[in-house]
Amino acid sequence: MRECIIGIDAGTASVKGLLVDASGTIIATASAPIRLSTPRPGWAEQSPEDWWKATIQLLDTLTVDRNLEILAVSISGQMHSLVPLDAVDDVVRPAILWCDQRTQQECVELTEACGGEQEVIKTFGNPVLTGFTAPKLLWLRTNEPDNFARIARFCLPKDYLVLKLTGRLAIEPSDASGTSLYRVREGVWDDHILDVLAVRRSMLPDLVGVGSVIGAITCPDLPRLRGVPVVAGGADNAASAFGCGVEKPGDTVVSLGTSGTVVAVTATPNPDLTGRVHLFSHVTKDCYYHMAVILSAAGALDWFRQRFAQNLSYGRIEEMVGQSPVGSNGVLFLPYLNGERTPHRDPDARGVLYGMSSFNSQGDMLRAVHEGVVFALREGAESIADMGTPMTNVRVVGGGSRSHVWFQMLADNLGTPIWSPLVDEGAAYGSARLAANAAGIDTTGWVKLVERYEPDEEKGRLYAPWFTEYKELYQALRERFKISARLVERRS
Repeated sequence: MRECIIGIDAGTASVKGLLVDASGTIIATASAPIRLSTPRPGWAEQSPEDWWKATIQLLDTLTVDRNLEILAVSISGQMHSLVPLDAVDDVVRPAILWCDQRTQQECVELTEACGGEQEVIKTFGNPVLTGFTAPKLLWLRTNEPDNFARIARFCLPKDYLVLKLTGRLAIEPSDASGTSLYRVREGVWDDHILDVLAVRRSMLPDLVGVGSVIGAITCPDLPRLRGVPVVAGGADNAASAFGCGVEKPGDTVVSLGTSGTVVAVTATPNPDLTGRVHLFSHVTKDCYYHMAVILSAAGALDWFRQRFAQNLSYGRIEEMVGQSPVGSNGVLFLPYLNGERTPHRDPDARGVLYGMSSFNSQGDMLRAVHEGVVFALREGAESIADMGTPMTNVRVVGGGSRSHVWFQMLADNLGTPIWSPLVDEGAAYGSARLAANAAGIDTTGWVKLVERYEPDEEKGRLYAPWFTEYKELYQALRERFKISARLVERRS
């Protein structure tokens, strides 16, 4: 029989599963879409039962071959999202997701109750943000008191799926560190904020080590997997980084997905007191990571392509971008279509195309979009560098990484060689690595880097003044963004 492991990622758009053999080769993949509910503007919810049905379906599909021995299963998932459970572990109400924005007032209240933002960042490693878990609990207590009174326990998405598989509710540090309930540097829950929220310790999941065995599968719906160990996976960003070999200090991954991230591993859990950069626990021993987030990356190109580029093929876009010079003949793009996280923390910021003249071509506009996203990621990387976190071993993943022009732009702006990994399967592959490690398999050879891009020093010098212009354009417009946001609110 062929020895295999299964890695699962419970994402926002879908649940994805990978069947991987002991050498790291992917044998089979499966995914199931998940419906997103937006009952009000700014709200985002999902049914945990939909995650569970999808997981059952994936596990059944991936194990249909009876000539397999499944050594272990591990699950990663979307961070921050709140799953409230009653006394018999039934879901009290739909999960409130990481992208839900209803808790602005609760963030202010919790920040004040914990001594102000500086004290909050020192305690938890991050500000209290609308996406995080703690303000969702306070919102429920204030706005849905009957539901809040029914909550006996609560968890995050991947932990709910592990509960359904094993009967045990547990969480590991990489997900706990995105809740605003957990002291990242000390590795413990914070009693003060639990008191503020009127949350008992018994309501929290067991805190376990990432990569440890939580329990065996007991679910009767999966007879082929009964008794298989379930290994503690990680938060999606941490698991995704681990999946492409970002696991020790100096390792960095840039994600060019719909949104964009820069994740850099560090051994020193120093929080950014300005709140620009996140600090979370990693899935590797005694390691943490600093993370910068931009809200529109490849999504900005998709937006422009659909509305203003007649859905040109990506190959044609690549050609046109390559024909425009550094600086896009004077056109700058701020990619803040949905506000911005790092470094501005500005929900009112909006996208801007600036500097257009009758001379400019469609290729200039497309190049400006590419450059604007790269400049935003560069700002994130520089914010991390300001923390003293080294970025010496960089790789790039996500849909945008398939663009050779975009890849080279990143190398030129970051000023360091960057690599693409052979396997770019995100958090599900990282979960499979964690499961394999727990089963005694050495996964060092799983990660293979296949294409290297060297920075062009001359191009780097040419980008420098345009990057300065990019940063100064936001500063010049910052107050105008706030005025525009108020006008939009008044009109609506």
